[in-house]
Amino acid sequence: MSTFNTTLAADTLVRNVAISPELFGVVIPEHMKAQVKPYAGFAADNAFSAAIPSLNDHYVFEPSLRASVLMWINYPQGQSLWISGPTGCGKTSIVEQVAARLNWPLMKTTASQDLDINSLVGGLRLVCDTMTGDTRTDFLYGPLALAYKFGLIFLLDEYDQLDPSCANAFNAILEGGNLVIPETNEVIKKHPNFRFVATANSIGQGDLTGVYGGVKVLNVANLDRYMFINANYMPKDVETSLIKKFISDEVLAGKFVEIANIIRKLFVGSDIAGDFNQSNDSSSVKVSAVSPDTRLSVTCSTRSLIAWVERFSLMNKAKMPEALQVSFDLQIGNRAGADDKRALHAILKAVFG
Repeated sequence: MSTFNTTLAADTLVRNVAISPELFGVVIPEHMKAQVKPYAGFAADNAFSAAIPSLNDHYVFEPSLRASVLMWINYPQGQSLWISGPTGCGKTSIVEQVAARLNWPLMKTTASQDLDINSLVGGLRLVCDTMTGDTRTDFLYGPLALAYKFGLIFLLDEYDQLDPSCANAFNAILEGGNLVIPETNEVIKKHPNFRFVATANSIGQGDLTGVYGGVKVLNVANLDRYMFINANYMPKDVETSLIKKFISDEVLAGKFVEIANIIRKLFVGSDIAGDFNQSNDSSSVKVSAVSPDTRLSVTCSTRSLIAWVERFSLMNKAKMPEALQVSFDLQIGNRAGADDKRALHAILKAVFG
């Protein structure tokens, strides 16, 4: 429940601060800087600043994903945003890092089949008056009501884990209708700056890959209220540039990224042997221990990859034995079963030698 001051006027947050596109990794030639229109953001010390996501200075924006998200957040056209993609590809982080640079407060909740919209709207709670010690019953806003009233971003992770009936309960919110609080009879009108984002492994039509348990088939009427973005893992060159911020050796950074991409392909079930045989770069190494129909139970997100690189660098600097494999297992390998772990070690050996 909210710990923010909800007695503030609904128009307390004003989106009137100029934010340079360069903060999002957009390269602007010097002679064009005066012509480029800045994005509209918020003051860093706004009333809901505690809800602004932490800014990650190392974050690298994938250009096409960045363009789509920024287009929607600036021009939503009455739609909410659905970002789908495999585990760990950056569905949530892109929204958080855009919000961080715009100083846009964000409320994030993870969906489950037991989630109820009422818990997101709020409820009656006993409150103790710090001056008198008396208790009273107050309605405390939940994250959705708070975002809807004051113009925050509401991010619902794993949206396709929702029970379809719960997903349908969001329809009135998604179409911008009034949010009525039965306990107080308050009618909350949608703030112009309110943004609703759903992230999911699927596109709302169930799990078409056989990888993600608990994914539901959602109502077409619910899905019709979204703009859809299909996210994926970073292109190799973009991710290599990111990893070079943590390990300066470009060849070594490329090998780390190569392994991550192999694991990802095996996780989502692509033809890894075909990928190797058709490649002209170092990934043409054939991992004979891994059959073409292998599907791993673990993947390697960019977050896991960075953690592995940092762990390896720390261990390697301390001259610890088997630093490469041990650091890999600590961050990725130990999550896998015995058979998958053997396959992962075979990949590691094939790429690094």
